[in-house]
Amino acid sequence: MKKNILLLVALIIGSTSYAQKWLDDVSFNVRSSFEYDHTEEQDAKGFNGEHFNLNVQGHLSDNVSFRFRQRFHKDIVNGDNIFNATDFLYINWKINEHWSVNFGRNEIFIGGYEYDYAPIDVYYYGDFCNSLPECYAFGGSVAYNFNPNQQLVFQISNSPFFGGNSNLLSYNLAWFGYVAQWWKTIWSVNECEYTDGEFENMIALGNRFEFGNWYLEADIINRYRSSYDNFLFDNWAFIGKLNYNYHNWNFFLKGGYDNNNYRFDYNYRIEYNYTHIGCGTEFFPLKNSKDLRLHAVYYYNDNLESHSFMLGATWKINLLEK
Repeated sequence: MKKNILLLVALIIGSTSYAQKWLDDVSFNVRSSFEYDHTEEQDAKGFNGEHFNLNVQGHLSDNVSFRFRQRFHKDIVNGDNIFNATDFLYINWKINEHWSVNFGRNEIFIGGYEYDYAPIDVYYYGDFCNSLPECYAFGGSVAYNFNPNQQLVFQISNSPFFGGNSNLLSYNLAWFGYVAQWWKTIWSVNECEYTDGEFENMIALGNRFEFGNWYLEADIINRYRSSYDNFLFDNWAFIGKLNYNYHNWNFFLKGGYDNNNYRFDYNYRIEYNYTHIGCGTEFFPLKNSKDLRLHAVYYYNDNLESHSFMLGATWKINLLEK
């Protein structure tokens, strides 16, 4: 499999001049950091290559486009899922101004801004995203665009549970839009099978409030199974991020709380709470370009009682860009 992926990369790179008619973007994205982690038991430090992605986007016609993203730092095969390291592998047909159809491997449409970010742009996750076995899966979706900034999507995909590759399905309805010019949304309602015929219901409300150089992201996620005592707030999470942009600098404060108090059956109950908080800064040294980003980040995880510090860079290598 690794040889096949490397062959695919070589073919893409070697044919970019020939394929410029249908390729719009071919690039690598890389993130590397020096990381120091401290717990009561031990200290760990070292340089890490955290992300190494190949991105390919293009079109087959004016209204048919495709996307492929491969993460080389992940195991290619995980269990029966040979696409474990493939985030996107889909084709999208824009039928008209309002309707479009998507088929292939895509993000499972679950609301929330932390969830929606590309992993390379997230320095630390809350428990909600960390606990999902899979955020990408094969499926199909139909989208209705009210206007360029308001979209309603219905998706049927493999379930995020058990690696996103089984006979379990997920039914997802998501709204990408805004309430006001300063209030953007990624909201969803999801019914995800976790065993045959048994579903976990998710209501995920991602909100982004923009005021000049400031923005605040606030995600609220509620999860429910039939064995829980209550529909609301037995199993829920909140993630918040405050960001300030000053010229080529970003400064942010991010934290979250995850409350888990649920019952699998009448004799087996799990109760735990999880908090994380951190801050950081990003600097873009290239004029009029986001292709190089330097970062310094600190965060605390009370579940592991760990303090972590990261110092590193993220960069994009453009092989073809239109």
